[in-house]
Amino acid sequence: MAQYMLLLHQIPNYNADLPREKMMEMVKRYYTWSDTMRKAGKLVGGEKLAAGGVRHIKIKDGKPVASDGPYAEAKDVVSGYFTIEAKDQAEADAIAKECPHLWAPTNWIELRPVDTMMAQTKAAD
Repeated sequence: MAQYMLLLHQIPNYNADLPREKMMEMVKRYYTWSDTMRKAGKLVGGEKLAAGGVRHIKIKDGKPVASDGPYAEAKDVVSGYFTIEAKDQAEADAIAKECPHLWAPTNWIELRPVDTMMAQTKAAD
């Protein structure tokens, strides 16, 4: 089985003003979906990413420099991720299309295969 990353993109602060009951309903959808995927042997892992404390590390004048981010002008941010296992791209697409992240009209998912050569190299270390 191949592994794929579902990178969950959304508009910054999209859910900030959501009423508590709507937020809890949304969280329940994620838990239900992830539990179903886990029981089916398709979910490897995943986490929601914190909105604050983001740092960008870039090379400037040949040295790594850290700065705050994401910035207000960002069109979208990665708000979380799931790692799944699927037999092929078609199954990975089908799993991603069922993810509750897509229920918000402005959210989208970046689906990327995990480079198995890199994963095997790291596991051997």
